[in-house]
Amino acid sequence: MEVDLAVVADAANVSQEGKLNILGVFDTIWAREFPFRHAAMVFVLRVRADFTDQGSHQLEIRLMDADGAQLFKAEGPLKVPGGPPGRPIKPHVIMGLSGISFPRPGDYSFEVMIDEHHLKSVPLWVMAAPGPRGDYA
Repeated sequence: MEVDLAVVADAANVSQEGKLNILGVFDTIWAREFPFRHAAMVFVLRVRADFTDQGSHQLEIRLMDADGAQLFKAEGPLKVPGGPPGRPIKPHVIMGLSGISFPRPGDYSFEVMIDEHHLKSVPLWVMAAPGPRGDYA
């Protein structure tokens, strides 16, 4: 099993046809004051699996700072449905995140673990914005 897609975005959904729709992909947040609380974002993950991976797996996503401190952790089952041999199976996860607080500007990352194996780091940079006080992202 491997990570096929992992991004941070403003919103995402799955259509009735099973299409993954992602809106507003970003890797940088600008803020004028710290600590900064980001109102809402989604972490979107799609894995590439095959028929031997079918079943339930343990998914863990952590938001870490550059010093290795954990800001957020979510875990739960990742269900891989059955599929035909030789064809990839691509289950996806859309994780809504609201009110995540960033204590200071810096380098952050979402760390993706499946069955206790680290599969992907997704960087997120939080930058101090110039200008008058207030916040935006």
